[in-house]
Amino acid sequence: MPDTVGIRNGRDRPDAGPDAHEADDATLVELRSLIVGPDLADVRALKARVTDPAARTRDVGAVLADAIAQRAGDPQLARALAPPVEEAITASVRRDPQPLADALFPAIGPAIRKAIAHTLSSMMDSLNRTVEQSLSWRAVQWRWTAVRTGKPFAEIVLLHTLHYRVEQVFLIHRETGLVLQHLSHDPRARQDADQISAMLTAITDFVRESFRVSAHETVETLRVGDLEVLVEQGPQAVLAGVVRGTTPPELRAVFQEALERIHRQLAAELGAFRGDSGPFERARPVLESCLVSRFREPEKRPARWGWRLAGAALLALLAIWIVAGLRERQRWNRYLDRIASEPGLAVLESGRRGGRFFVTGLRDPLAADPASFVTAAGLPADAIEARWEPYQALQPVFILARARDLLRPPDTVSLTFSDGVLTAAGRAPDPWIVESERLAPAIAGVRQFVYTGARADEELKARIEAVSLQFQLGRSVLVPGQDAAIRELNARVRDLDEALRARGGRGGLAVVGHTDRDGPDRLNASLSRARADVVAALLGGPFAALDVRASGVGSADPLAAGGDEDAKRRNRRVSFRVQLPERRP
Repeated sequence: MPDTVGIRNGRDRPDAGPDAHEADDATLVELRSLIVGPDLADVRALKARVTDPAARTRDVGAVLADAIAQRAGDPQLARALAPPVEEAITASVRRDPQPLADALFPAIGPAIRKAIAHTLSSMMDSLNRTVEQSLSWRAVQWRWTAVRTGKPFAEIVLLHTLHYRVEQVFLIHRETGLVLQHLSHDPRARQDADQISAMLTAITDFVRESFRVSAHETVETLRVGDLEVLVEQGPQAVLAGVVRGTTPPELRAVFQEALERIHRQLAAELGAFRGDSGPFERARPVLESCLVSRFREPEKRPARWGWRLAGAALLALLAIWIVAGLRERQRWNRYLDRIASEPGLAVLESGRRGGRFFVTGLRDPLAADPASFVTAAGLPADAIEARWEPYQALQPVFILARARDLLRPPDTVSLTFSDGVLTAAGRAPDPWIVESERLAPAIAGVRQFVYTGARADEELKARIEAVSLQFQLGRSVLVPGQDAAIRELNARVRDLDEALRARGGRGGLAVVGHTDRDGPDRLNASLSRARADVVAALLGGPFAALDVRASGVGSADPLAAGGDEDAKRRNRRVSFRVQLPERRP
């Protein structure tokens, strides 16, 4: 045996060298890897998995859903998850409440609308009954009771008129004692449903233990004051109702039928209940049918026709008086609205005094008569005491009316007003323009008068200068047949003199004689001056605002160029030049 060991282990041989020892170590390492190598690899892999946070997170995530599902009914799990879930929801709402609102909208919206409708219905029913009882001798007694006891009058009416009403109903899981659904006739009720369920369970257990009744027997009725609790037992659920007033026998049948319907519709959910009451929202319509009320029928009393007829007549008279007053008030308001919309009328004070309406204000003389609005509004002619003081309204319609009345423009002239400027457009005689410029600033609201048409003196100047009188060859005698032109010339010159006189200015009229190119210049100059003197004499004079001067220019200013007979004939003439005074701004 020692020899065998010595052969297998070179370190035991005295004559073994360094190479033999190294060979033995390699063999030992190889032997150890063959024996414990796979287990060592597994240990190292397990260590790496345990120390890796990401790997642990993946492992826990893979089994978390199944673990929560298996312990869904465990209260310890609910207590453990409640703080982080509440904190997460709170943080989410603080960050952005919209996602949670969107998720709850389908459930909260109908519930809110239904609660509001139920509240309004209850309020209207209570109000109707209060109004029905408010005009009777009993109402007076009840009001005294309300004052004496400190209770609201509506509550006293309810106590005396209510036969019974189911205030609340509870659907309770029989095995666990947890509340599945809770409905209340009054949405303002804030009782803890779970606490009431625990109380009912405790009372039932107390009765069983104290009076040694069987397990299938239970409490069916509890009464405290004017409240009574009806309890209906089912195989898997219990229906309890809190009733105010005297409970009729048929109400228990209603509860029994409702509980049977719930068991038929929700049998699977009741059997699989693990603490989630969400599926039992389907039971709400059935439970709502249990929230019933019944009021006492009013007592029939002998008719008191005399009092009723008197009361009816009084009410009819009161209604007629109220309606008449309202209609009169509407007509008065219609009258005031009509005045407010009429230009030139300004109301300073209005109201009712001594049984009559009164109004005081300002009225433009050109405005409509306010008295005509009284009958148009449906009021008697003497129903309103009115006092109107005169004033001048500054609306454009009244300024234009006063301008037309004062200036009396010709039919060819139109007036417009804007921003304090009265503008006249069209053809107008110069005296009217001058008079309008003087009178227009006296009109209230007018700061400036502007005439945009052609002025009379300028038009007369153009028409006078367009006249040319022809003379015979070598003579200062007019060519026959020009009498009409001479008469028109005289009229235009007199009109020009009148226009200048009206404006207070002076102008000049130059009568210029002309000849043709035949003959010497000295003779032509004398002949042209003689022709101008002839025409100046025809104009007459003297003029009040027009200075007439005659002059001759010979052939220096020909009308027609050329030496033919037609050009010579046209140049044997007298022309006119008008000088107007400078226009003042």
